[in-house]
Amino acid sequence: MGRPKSKTEEAQARQARKRRRRLVVAGILSGAVLVGVGIWFVYPSPLGAAAPYQGGPRLAVDREEIDFGPVRFDKMVQARFRVKNVGDLPLQIATAPRVEVVEGC
Repeated sequence: MGRPKSKTEEAQARQARKRRRRLVVAGILSGAVLVGVGIWFVYPSPLGAAAPYQGGPRLAVDREEIDFGPVRFDKMVQARFRVKNVGDLPLQIATAPRVEVVEGC
C-alpha cells in the first residue's frame, strides 16, 4: 500500500489540482475566444454581405424582422437596426417609412 500522506503533501496535492483546473479553464476560455475571432473574420457582417448595386441607390438592412415576443399593451419597446446604401447613387427617403406592426392574440 504505502505510507499515509502528511498534511503538507495533501495541501501540495490540492494546490496542484487547483493549478491544473485553472489551466484547463484558461485553455477553454482562450480556445473559445480564438474560435469567436476566427468566425468573426470568416463570416462577413450582414451589411457587408450585400453586393454593391450599380444603377442607383439601394438600401441594405442588417435584419428584416424584429420579434419582441409577447409585450404588454402599456410597455414601450425599442428596436435598433442598421441601414446602409449599397448603391452607387445617393439614397433619399422621400416619405415616412412604412412600419408594419403585427398584433397577436
